[in-house]
Amino acid sequence: MFFSMPKRHHYVPVTYLKNFCDGSGQLQVFRKGDPARPFRQRPESTGFERYYYSQFDDEGTRDDDRLEAIFSEIETKWPTIVTALANREAMFEAAPHIITFLGLMRVRVPAFRDPAELHLGHSVHTQALLMHAAGKLPPLPEGFPDLMEKIQVTIDPQKSLEIMARALNDMGKLFATLSFDVLHNASDHAFLTSDNPVIYYDPRVPTPAMRPYKIAQDAGRIELLFPVTTRMVLRGRRRPRRPDIGHRTITDRKAIARINRLICRFGYHTIFASGTREASLIAGTAALSPVAQLDRVPSPGGGYYAFGQFIFGPRPDKPKWNGPRERDQKWAVREAPADEPEAMP
Repeated sequence: MFFSMPKRHHYVPVTYLKNFCDGSGQLQVFRKGDPARPFRQRPESTGFERYYYSQFDDEGTRDDDRLEAIFSEIETKWPTIVTALANREAMFEAAPHIITFLGLMRVRVPAFRDPAELHLGHSVHTQALLMHAAGKLPPLPEGFPDLMEKIQVTIDPQKSLEIMARALNDMGKLFATLSFDVLHNASDHAFLTSDNPVIYYDPRVPTPAMRPYKIAQDAGRIELLFPVTTRMVLRGRRRPRRPDIGHRTITDRKAIARINRLICRFGYHTIFASGTREASLIAGTAALSPVAQLDRVPSPGGGYYAFGQFIFGPRPDKPKWNGPRERDQKWAVREAPADEPEAMP
């Protein structure tokens, strides 16, 4: 008998993070919960959760590899794209691959999946309140008049995988409306990245009032930023329209600092850097992350409307799902062949 290692599913691809390493192939990792204590790690050792993309069929059989294989196929094209961007080559034919990669990097991360699960739980809770008010649920236990308001609804993580698949299509449609240029960093300050590297917002809104991912629905202005390497950021805008990706060299430290500050603000749990030079900037943005603000308002005909939006705020604790998925995520045991040594976890 031996224990097989748990399946690591990287929500930030290793091939992506390698472009932000120092000369020894390691990252400086800053946790937003404790930014004063960065530590060094290799890309293979960070940006993952165990069984994060595992799926279950109707019979309860777990598939650890299907989504990971799809993601890996998309990721294999990324190093070639990065090299072409650095060389300022024509990228028209690669545009669909870039848009797919960007869309996937937006929806595969905890900064998307956590709010999706919280919003779904909020909707279920709201429906439960309606059913209770209509007398469709059993009476509350004596002495607990506010129990319905206090209950926590946990959501099977498989539900956010389903939402992720639908959202990827929406991201592709949005990003296809943008024209892109690459900002080449010629300063002595490196670009940062995070565990939530796709960021977009309305550039007309001052930074203190900015809401993450909030843009006008009537084809209003939008600015998208995506760190590619320590020396390149991909920028998307609706104007000016371009047939291919443009290129611009920037040396202004204030412009670099603005981009890095936005990257840090949109980071969820973790900021990745090639060094510690930007430590004070990272610490100054660590208290807030893009999170879901959930609310409900009475509807004119009775009941509630449940809704949510992204804001910058403290990261909430997500109620932990303890269904079959969690129980199955233990060390998997199988028979060891006679010529295979035992491995310990």
